[in-house]
Amino acid sequence: MRRESELVYISKTQDLEGQQPGVEGELRRLMEKPEHLKTEADRKREEELMLKLVDIVNDRNAIIDGLDEDRLREEEEDQEMNEMMQKLEIKKGNIEKKKSSPLKKIFRRKSKRNPEETIKN
Repeated sequence: MRRESELVYISKTQDLEGQQPGVEGELRRLMEKPEHLKTEADRKREEELMLKLVDIVNDRNAIIDGLDEDRLREEEEDQEMNEMMQKLEIKKGNIEKKKSSPLKKIFRRKSKRNPEETIKN
């Protein structure tokens, strides 16, 4: 799931990066045109391009913020998962100690006996 989310972000970023140079180029050409030669359509287009450029930059910033949020959330999830696994390992170790304890006692008792006693029994 994490990789899929990251790929979506990368795809959106690449799309925005592809749009940005064209918008900047057209905007630059319009802005270089002397003000007294600009038509009303030029001024309107310049404003549209400026808004489009602001949207592109804002969208790219939102993607970066989203990636940062995802990274922090994933770190927290990993931390929680590690803590849960450690707790399970401790519980598992305690359960194994409890389960194996009676058998150890039995074998320990037999091994403490004198070998001659074991043969007599």
